[in-house]
Amino acid sequence: MEIVLAPDVFVRMRDTPWDARAFGRPTRDITDLMLACETGNAVGLDDDLFHRLAERLDADGVGLVTARLPADRRAAIGRLQAAGFRYVETAYRLGLRNLGRYEPPARITRRVALREAVAADHAALIEQAADSFRYGRFAEDPQIDPALNRRRQIDWMEGLLAGRARVWVAEVDGGPGAFMAFRTEGAEADLILAGTRPKLGILAYPLWIAVIDRLRAEGIERARTVISAANLGVVNLYGTLGFRFEEALVGLHLHRS
Repeated sequence: MEIVLAPDVFVRMRDTPWDARAFGRPTRDITDLMLACETGNAVGLDDDLFHRLAERLDADGVGLVTARLPADRRAAIGRLQAAGFRYVETAYRLGLRNLGRYEPPARITRRVALREAVAADHAALIEQAADSFRYGRFAEDPQIDPALNRRRQIDWMEGLLAGRARVWVAEVDGGPGAFMAFRTEGAEADLILAGTRPKLGILAYPLWIAVIDRLRAEGIERARTVISAANLGVVNLYGTLGFRFEEALVGLHLHRS
């Protein structure tokens, strides 16, 4: 759905049912946005755009609108904040190219084997999703109750296991000690969600290296992901593994009563 006032003054959105199920009200994500304050048009167009946006959100009963913009779009970020959006996170978009030539850090010698997740793994993976993740759009928004974020994490993992992604696990003591959920398109992999069982953080580096090795064996040439800048452990992990930090994103939320 979109609201267009001029070729370069518009907002495009999508429904986000995966957020709405946890939030208890319709939710939307801004997928594309261009404002007059960025393009030299009359700034009054932005006022008109946000007025029409509010009318549409009211009519549809939307309780939360989310957005992520490149951090260098400062004028647009400032205008969104003036319209009631609040800063909730900084995220990094990362990429790893040329998987065929990838060499893991020499100091990381431990290796793990991966297998496809099976039905017997689901309960443990859902429990881990519920209790282990402290970063991300919902977790870092101070206006969102932690219990709501927990419900969203459970719903997210259930969806991934239901076929929205492939899930590989590294088995420890008869169950998943670590996992990676991802999708592939052509020669590129999108790393969606990963983690280790509590007290098994030592598996983080071996897990990612095993994932890269197996993706390469399947003909994947590039991997990408998005991570929270607040999660310093994961930031350091990806930096050590050789991922390139390609873009910083600013996350904004508009809560509506």
